[in-house]
Amino acid sequence: MQTNTCIKYEEPWRNALNERSYWYHSMEFPDGTSVKGSWTISDFDQYIGNYDLNGKYVLDIGTASGYLAFNAEKAGADVTALDAASTHEFRHVPFAESLSYRDVRRFREVWNSENLIPIKNSWWYAWHKYNSRAKCVYAPMPELYEWPEQMFDVVMAGAIVEHLSEPVFAIGAWARLAREAVLIPFTDVVPEDDLLMRSITPLEDSRINYVWWHLSRGLYNKIFNNLGFDVHYTTAYAQHNDAVGGAEKATRPSIVAIRRGTVAAQTFVPAALPTHVQLPEKQEPRNRSLLRRLWRS
Repeated sequence: MQTNTCIKYEEPWRNALNERSYWYHSMEFPDGTSVKGSWTISDFDQYIGNYDLNGKYVLDIGTASGYLAFNAEKAGADVTALDAASTHEFRHVPFAESLSYRDVRRFREVWNSENLIPIKNSWWYAWHKYNSRAKCVYAPMPELYEWPEQMFDVVMAGAIVEHLSEPVFAIGAWARLAREAVLIPFTDVVPEDDLLMRSITPLEDSRINYVWWHLSRGLYNKIFNNLGFDVHYTTAYAQHNDAVGGAEKATRPSIVAIRRGTVAAQTFVPAALPTHVQLPEKQEPRNRSLLRRLWRS
């Protein structure tokens, strides 16, 4: 992996404690302890489209509590995890009654103390538990365009596209850094070949201001084709522990985009995807999720 002095790796947080953490992912640690997060992923290989990470340099975008990062490390990868440097990077759908619209400075303070710091703390707590060697970077998405091209073999971005106001711009950054493949696990895809982005919600509920777009299959294919990648779709499963009616199993596509001309382009065999991918009719509010915490504001 290339190195560059413009990339500032985070010094390990030595005082990361579980009681100061918010857990996005459920985790089971080597010492027999465990934590329950908003999402439980029971099969990492299936979740990432059964892509082989052994011996690869991997970047985990939007690492949250680090389930993908630490499981990639278990799979034999050399891992760098990325998350937001500050709350200035978050964009929310504007509603007149939302705190992020009414008072963005106050919103950033609340988001930082109740969400960003606790979820970073969970990553470092898990890092210590796993005795991990993974590196961590806190940097805004546009900065990735300043990093060396094809710095990593594989870039992963799990369940994050829907939270980005500019997903096409972000996908370009991920592809630029990937020598071999971009994995976008567990992300709904509009099953149409037209180039479109569709609003995830009817934009009627100000409490659900943290999700933006579902991209169409045609748009994903076009973006990656322009960048020199071929796209495969597989199926991923996870348990949503914060669903309104209780824990429920969720099924979404995982996207595996492979750069043309690589060995992986010749050898990767994707699992079959159901012929029809049904999008949810509506997005229900979550009871206890990371994003639920701001609703009372």
